[in-house]
Amino acid sequence: MSHCRTSASARGAVAALLAALVLGAAAPVLAEPVKLVKPEDYSSRIVAGRKGRVLLVNFWATWCEPCREEMPDLVAAAKKFPSKDLAVVLVSLDSQKTGPTQVPKFLKEKKVPFVSWLAKSRDPQDFIDTVDPTWDGSLPYTLLYGRDGKIAARLSGLQTEASFTEAIRKAVAAK
Repeated sequence: MSHCRTSASARGAVAALLAALVLGAAAPVLAEPVKLVKPEDYSSRIVAGRKGRVLLVNFWATWCEPCREEMPDLVAAAKKFPSKDLAVVLVSLDSQKTGPTQVPKFLKEKKVPFVSWLAKSRDPQDFIDTVDPTWDGSLPYTLLYGRDGKIAARLSGLQTEASFTEAIRKAVAAK
């Protein structure tokens, strides 16, 4: 049986690399590019893979002042729940022209740690109708999916930390 022997400097380099990887994981998605999602892929790419946990999907845009205003409250509310119980995903309705640069810039500036998608649709109404036919298209809009992957709550308009927390708590408690 052979053993690898490493020098102290090599062990230090490995430790530094591991620390960088761990620290990088502690600041998720801030440097990631925004991914595009088409209406027909919304359910399979965003909702389906998160069954078993409550999923909060926040629809927003950088040009929407109430969206920008509620983002710190969403971050604060989400921090109250363990990741085994709650996943949070953002879907921006910014344009394809400005979204790829403006969305990551805003999220980085505000230290928002959530995965973010950019809706890709020629007609935003197609995306809105596919996501939730009861949604009138106004922003911000938040959907909470239960552990079964079905819509458990709809939050329309500007939310507070308290309203996000209460909606998440109810969805997490539901069996």
